[in-house]
Amino acid sequence: MLRKSLIALVVLAGIVSLLVYPDVYVTRGSISGGTLYWNAQQALVFIEASTSGARVSHIRYALDPFLAGVVGVRQPDDKRCSESVVVQVTDKGIQRFDTDLYRYAEDPYCGMNFAAFEGQIYAGYLAEDRLWRWSGTHFDPATAEEVRAFDAAKIGAKVDPHPWQFDNVDGWSMRAFGQTPPKYELVLNGQPLTILFSGETWPPKPLSVDLVRAGQPPQRIWEFDGRPHRVSKAEYEHTFQKQR
Repeated sequence: MLRKSLIALVVLAGIVSLLVYPDVYVTRGSISGGTLYWNAQQALVFIEASTSGARVSHIRYALDPFLAGVVGVRQPDDKRCSESVVVQVTDKGIQRFDTDLYRYAEDPYCGMNFAAFEGQIYAGYLAEDRLWRWSGTHFDPATAEEVRAFDAAKIGAKVDPHPWQFDNVDGWSMRAFGQTPPKYELVLNGQPLTILFSGETWPPKPLSVDLVRAGQPPQRIWEFDGRPHRVSKAEYEHTFQKQR
């Protein structure tokens, strides 16, 4: 009888430990924003991504539908803006630039905007005049003179801090993801090409951007897996160390 009681207590203790001890770590990426800019020479795809995380028990990991999206049933334990990517497309090729702009995000889901002004592309918190200029390979902080000029243009309604789309502003046209059809037919230096966006953000599915040139098979220029992933404690803490 005593032996059976001890076994029952051990089993119960094990179940309680599995229920309450948070030793499973899960992360999931999500797209915070994306924008396509183009002029006569090039197209630029700007993408912001965030990462959400959860710390749960083994039992909850197996049973909780929260893990299907990390934000579906309750708020994540941790979240941060984690990626700022620029993909440049020309008539000759493509280049990808992983920038550090995400490090300056105030909102854990990024929340930056983009604008074309005097032939340049700016990113940041445009309403607050916290601006970074796209240099062609990375983002540089806007100078005081640029900020003053941008502010004056904004007050004069020459710059919209939150545009969804526009055509031929200082030579640039723009479309924001999710606001327009996913297919864009462009002409760069006289060469026609098509940029295709595919995938869904919910339920979590991989997202991708493909480039189609005349007479060539589609070329994948960017992809993103928004499904949940189990990670180690060390990797989890490294991902969210900015919030600690």
